[in-house]
Amino acid sequence: MPVDKIYREFDSSAINLISAWEKVQVILEGKIPTPEVVEIFPTNFCNYRCPHCRFQTVHGTEVSFMPFDAISKLLYELKDRQVKYIELSGGGEPLLHPDIDKIIDLIISLDLRVGLITNGSMLINNDKLLLKLLKCCNWIRFSIDGFTEETYRRVHGLEDFDIELLFNTISKLVQKKNDLPRIGLKILVSNLNQSDAIPAIRKAKELQVDYLQLKYLSFPQELVLSDKKQSSITKKIKDEIKEGYKDLVVDLVPAYKGAPPIRQKCLMTFLHPLIDWDGQIYICAFFNHRKKQHSIGNINESGFFKHWDSPEHMEVFQAIDPMTCMPNCPMLRYQPVIEFIQSDWYRFGFI
Repeated sequence: MPVDKIYREFDSSAINLISAWEKVQVILEGKIPTPEVVEIFPTNFCNYRCPHCRFQTVHGTEVSFMPFDAISKLLYELKDRQVKYIELSGGGEPLLHPDIDKIIDLIISLDLRVGLITNGSMLINNDKLLLKLLKCCNWIRFSIDGFTEETYRRVHGLEDFDIELLFNTISKLVQKKNDLPRIGLKILVSNLNQSDAIPAIRKAKELQVDYLQLKYLSFPQELVLSDKKQSSITKKIKDEIKEGYKDLVVDLVPAYKGAPPIRQKCLMTFLHPLIDWDGQIYICAFFNHRKKQHSIGNINESGFFKHWDSPEHMEVFQAIDPMTCMPNCPMLRYQPVIEFIQSDWYRFGFI
């Protein structure tokens, strides 16, 4: 038997899929389970103008947001079907939604758990919202990208911003939280901010956050670092981490390029769908965004599960060409775990 059939290696960040092993088995039987987490883009507007943003050409205005009534109906529907986890991201900046306080209040009342991706600007001098997030978030990830004032303004397309106000807000959040939420920072390393990779690690340690994600930008091409430059920065990052960051988790993510072609359909679409600000339901958040062929309907037409449970959902899945999937998609790390669940289900529970 070939060695690769004996030796199995798993990305530790993907092991959480084991918690949904029963749903994975349902998928392997050719059926559609209730999703494990639903990602929501509350708004299509952003107060930043990041030159690397994959949504910059499709951003709307301040009125491009999901009405509160639509979000309310959706959250009640998810609660009724025992979906426990909601991810708020964008699209636009999720905390710019005009009814964000009401949305978070409803999430708290329904005892839903949230993962939040934000630029953090709406939390500055907003202790009321910050305290609410402490009650419902499992994790909050701040998209920082620049760790000096000059770099921060450049990478976010801003003319005026006091980065220390943001750092003070993050520090306040860390000090007020208990075990949850876990707080993370992220930097997309590119030609705009390559000098900030090491300062990012040091600032993350100073702020006492739980983790830092350094990810190499993969587009647009004019901002992408050369392979040689990425290798040089990676070495510096690894040398810096050796100096001692035992309380900080540092994730180093390669650019989405150079991966081998994807030959199999991704089963993770059945566990992590996306609902856009206009109510459109997409079976994956990592396809090229807003492609009609990746949508199964709109929540404003009979709700979410009317479309989720429909035969058309499976037809959309079956029509996907895996070659159109994003190379190095974050969801690909789950495939070895899916294969493990498929082959080793018989010993689950025998700890």
